[in-house]
Amino acid sequence: MSGLLLFLQYAVNLAFVILGLLTLRDWLVHRERSRGYLALAIGLLAITALIGQVQTFFGNPFGEAGTDVDALVFLASAYAMLLFRSSFIPLSRRGHLLALGGLALAGALFIGANLPQRPEAQLSVFQQAVVIVFVLAWAACVGEPLFRFLQASQSRPAVQRARLRSLAAGYLSIFLILLVAAFGGSLATHPYVVLAIDLAALASVPLIYASFAPPSWLRRLWREPEESAFAAAVKELLLFSPTRERLAERAVEWALRLVGADAAFIADADGEVLAARGMDAGAARRLQARLGAFGEEQVVPVPDGPIQSAIVVPLTLADGNGALVVLSGPFTPIFGTDEVTRLGQYGTNITAGLDRAVLTERIAALERTKTEFLNLASHELRGPITVLRGYLSMLQGGMLGSVSPEFGEVLPVLTAKSDEMNSLIEQMIEAARLEEGRLELSPVRADLRDIALRALETVKPFATSSHPVLFEGQEKEIPVLVDRRRIETVVSNLLSNAIKYSPDGGEVRISFGQDNGFALLKVTDRGVGIDPKSMEKLFTRFGRIVTPSTRHISGTGLGLYLSRELARRHGGDITAESAPGKGSTFVLTVPVADE
Repeated sequence: MSGLLLFLQYAVNLAFVILGLLTLRDWLVHRERSRGYLALAIGLLAITALIGQVQTFFGNPFGEAGTDVDALVFLASAYAMLLFRSSFIPLSRRGHLLALGGLALAGALFIGANLPQRPEAQLSVFQQAVVIVFVLAWAACVGEPLFRFLQASQSRPAVQRARLRSLAAGYLSIFLILLVAAFGGSLATHPYVVLAIDLAALASVPLIYASFAPPSWLRRLWREPEESAFAAAVKELLLFSPTRERLAERAVEWALRLVGADAAFIADADGEVLAARGMDAGAARRLQARLGAFGEEQVVPVPDGPIQSAIVVPLTLADGNGALVVLSGPFTPIFGTDEVTRLGQYGTNITAGLDRAVLTERIAALERTKTEFLNLASHELRGPITVLRGYLSMLQGGMLGSVSPEFGEVLPVLTAKSDEMNSLIEQMIEAARLEEGRLELSPVRADLRDIALRALETVKPFATSSHPVLFEGQEKEIPVLVDRRRIETVVSNLLSNAIKYSPDGGEVRISFGQDNGFALLKVTDRGVGIDPKSMEKLFTRFGRIVTPSTRHISGTGLGLYLSRELARRHGGDITAESAPGKGSTFVLTVPVADE
């Protein structure tokens, strides 16, 4: 057992010396203040371990001076840890003074107590008290940062959270070892207790190392719990972000979380900062100007500022190259291939999302333009068509004198066409009102059969002898609570479409029914029919299904769109069943009125 314990003691001391060298190397590479304090804290612990090893090998050649120096270096490591804590969780001036005063008092008492060199020697009451003060001073300066690290880790991204907890766990091991050594009495010298202490000390080394230089596989493991949330965030980013600015804000948040960085921003192709986190937009613009443009993602030092590095990911947008810039911080992992690859892949998602947002905004602008055109065109056409219909009505009534037989034959056709044009204008006006949210209903109790009859009278001029319209009414009233004029427009649209899209003739049938509180009106024709694959386009705004057999039929593509929207505003719907060459059946449903 003694040989194993001696080997473990050497291993612990060597591990801490190597750990100190690694932290020094990390600081030399990055030259960040926080890394410097951490390197100092761990390096001083390594010096303490090295002094102890020298004393073991050479029998304490420095005497009491060597022990005193070892103790002061050990206390200094605690203050360095406090400075490290203060680099990202600021400590007040009073706190610094209390810590320095407590450590200075503990050091002075330790030197004045003349503690025996041999660990098995008996201590006086005063010396025991000095040891307790010494341990408590070190423990207070290290324990407070441990608590702060654990507290700060709660609100940090996964990588930062794991690093803080790893550092806290490593120092907690040393903390507990010191308490056992100081207050364990004879138990602390038991071989099995010594074995446990050495193993705990060895375990603390990789924990502390992982806190400032975790390997890429460990960072991936730390991120694993966030992967499902990240996938959901990417989906939301690509599909549901309403504007480019909102999308950029969400993207920056996840860029920070992916690598555990402290600041990031996204710049547009023209240099405009779309979103920034951890820095203001002005600082982001200045940094973007200093960094310049990059052709591929890479790690670069941040010029003219605190010593830190940045990952720059070009965003190849449709209108030029933007950039995602992520800056390191006190607890950022060393930027390497893992982080660069990860952010490069994420940058592709951001690019797609930003371009989609631009496309969405352009489509929205186009839709607004369409609505404005409908408003403008319909109102400009309404005046002339009203005048034209007025004169045609006067001609038919003989108010402008008699007309020739030839003109008398043409007059009904002109009247029908003017009515058709007026119907198209009304559709355009209603569609514009619908898009702008200005469409209001005036529901009254009515009989759906009467509404259908009035609609039938409207379309009769378009029905020829080859298009007989069969009205399969029923004796019993079908009470509905609807905007009578608008439902009449819906039925007229269905009837006129049935006639138009039956170029070879065939009967058009109107029938009624009721089902589960809804009144049903069916319009069936024997026309050209509709391919089921085209059904989705059927009820869209300006959606027309053009085939060789329907290419010559005029229309705006607004009728069915407007009809379905009006039906749905009433709490009903319009559905269709059709097959090419076999005709179509359109079913209007509206709620039955309460008795």
